[in-house]
Amino acid sequence: MVIAELFSTEVSENVLAALCLQPEKLICLGSRSVMTDARIAAVRAFFRGRKTSPQLTFLRVGDRDYAGAGAAIRDILAKYPDCRFEMTGGSDLLLAALGTAAAEKPLTMFALDVRQQSLSLLRGSGRDLTPGLFRPLRGITVGEYLRLWGGELAESSYTMATRLPDRLEKDVSDMWRVYIQAPQIWTKQCTILANLCAHSRSTGLTVSANAVEKCARSHIDRLLKAKLISDYSEKGSLVTLTFRDQHVKRTLTRAGDLLELQVFLAARGAPGFFTDAVMGAKINWKGGEYRGGTMNEIDGLLMHGAVPVFVSCKLGSVPKEALYEVDSVAARFGGAYAVRALVCSRLSGSESARKAIRQPAPGA
Repeated sequence: MVIAELFSTEVSENVLAALCLQPEKLICLGSRSVMTDARIAAVRAFFRGRKTSPQLTFLRVGDRDYAGAGAAIRDILAKYPDCRFEMTGGSDLLLAALGTAAAEKPLTMFALDVRQQSLSLLRGSGRDLTPGLFRPLRGITVGEYLRLWGGELAESSYTMATRLPDRLEKDVSDMWRVYIQAPQIWTKQCTILANLCAHSRSTGLTVSANAVEKCARSHIDRLLKAKLISDYSEKGSLVTLTFRDQHVKRTLTRAGDLLELQVFLAARGAPGFFTDAVMGAKINWKGGEYRGGTMNEIDGLLMHGAVPVFVSCKLGSVPKEALYEVDSVAARFGGAYAVRALVCSRLSGSESARKAIRQPAPGA
């Protein structure tokens, strides 16, 4: 099968047809202002990272060269009479030229709905183009999606490939119960434990140091009861304790990690819906049109097929800027299909902050 893809500024649209239908050849046809060198390089890099890849050809026409666009389409049809044209993207000029070509001779045209994950056969026929639901072969991973937008996943706390201890889900549930019993003190207690670890000579699970400030006894008792820590002792200012494991140590010393883990475990537990999940993502604006080495951070980035979900997690008060933080990253790497999500343990903060956050959320 040969597919001619009308190239789009929404870069995920340029690879979906090939992922769904697995053609031997993919011809990308686009105007010069849309099919830039950076976007061509991104598509090539995307397919290089996959086990199966179509033969790629890129044809560019002038932004206002209607005759050139028509000639390019006729040339494709002359070489590949059974070529299917995917027209989800494409400039008005290319769509008009394709319409003229369709009036001159029969050809097959189809479109993909990225959000609904469905295929529409617009004209022609083909048993391999049956309308209905489609799913890209294993979806698009977070790393692949960022690469399409000229970025790179530089660091992450948790990914779908992360090996997690068998009891992590129970530990997270236990830590959440500790949190909800006194949510107003959680952040401070995590900071105190982090300072204790920072001043301890040992970097393992058992830490011991002179504490400038000690955790609230009620908090320590809850952690001991849940067996998240053990061997707790105080001798004057010297505090000693042992964390259950490294995951518990990390979560109890980084206040925001608890909610991020809740979101991650929920996404990981729904593999049929979320095809990939990354938490604590650091994204490098690398390659493409952005070469300054700028780094962006996002609490979570989930993939639902080819639709990215940018997640901001707020444990405690939620400032007005919370929505702008997630929007800034989604605007750069998300495109038109991006979903922005704010996950918070409670909608606290000032009334003006609550109003600002509720306003963009339908039904809130």
